Amino acid sequence: MPLLGGCTFLTIEEPDPVANTASPIEESDPVASTAFTVEALETEESDLLTGVESGVEIEFVESAPKDRFVITNTGSCTLEDLMLELDLSQSAGMLIFDTSAAGAGVEVFQPFEVEQGDIVQLAADSVNDGDVALALRIVSLAPGDTASFTIDVDDTLPRGELGQIRVTDSEISGAIASITVGESETTSTAFDNGSVAQANLSDCLPVQ
Repeated sequence: MPLLGGCTFLTIEEPDPVANTASPIEESDPVASTAFTVEALETEESDLLTGVESGVEIEFVESAPKDRFVITNTGSCTLEDLMLELDLSQSAGMLIFDTSAAGAGVEVFQPFEVEQGDIVQLAADSVNDGDVALALRIVSLAPGDTASFTIDVDDTLPRGELGQIRVTDSEISGAIASITVGESETTSTAFDNGSVAQANLSDCLPVQ
């Protein structure tokens, strides 16, 4: 409505106190929150108990007067009751174990001898001269630990790279290492040209 001096008063509406009242903060459901926490902990615990890597590396070391096989636990858990079988019959150098002066071996010989670790030989008290296979049991092998044994290995090639009393990396390639841990299935792997056989086993649970 026009007033003196041509001024006009504007009517300012008061804010609605009800409309501007902030909504109360909703309280979290303690039951749902507890359930979520338990589920998260169970998931975390499950992640810790699964997917643990398990593996074994077998390395052949040519040496004098004894050759050496070194078994290493490359995984993250202790391996109990580990069985190892070595089969040289498919090796490129047609390798044999030379354990006595008489037999198929050449010159220097060495019997099977445990060097390190809880190794128990299976099948017989000793490996016979000219054998191409042996089996042994390792009672326990912790992550990163090694077990080893010595023996003499010869090739039977007419013209070996270094003669028959010394074995090269390429000559042991193709030899088979078979690993069984406890009740698990057997895993077989071949030696490569670096004198190493790597067995990747199924996941295992850490020993408590």
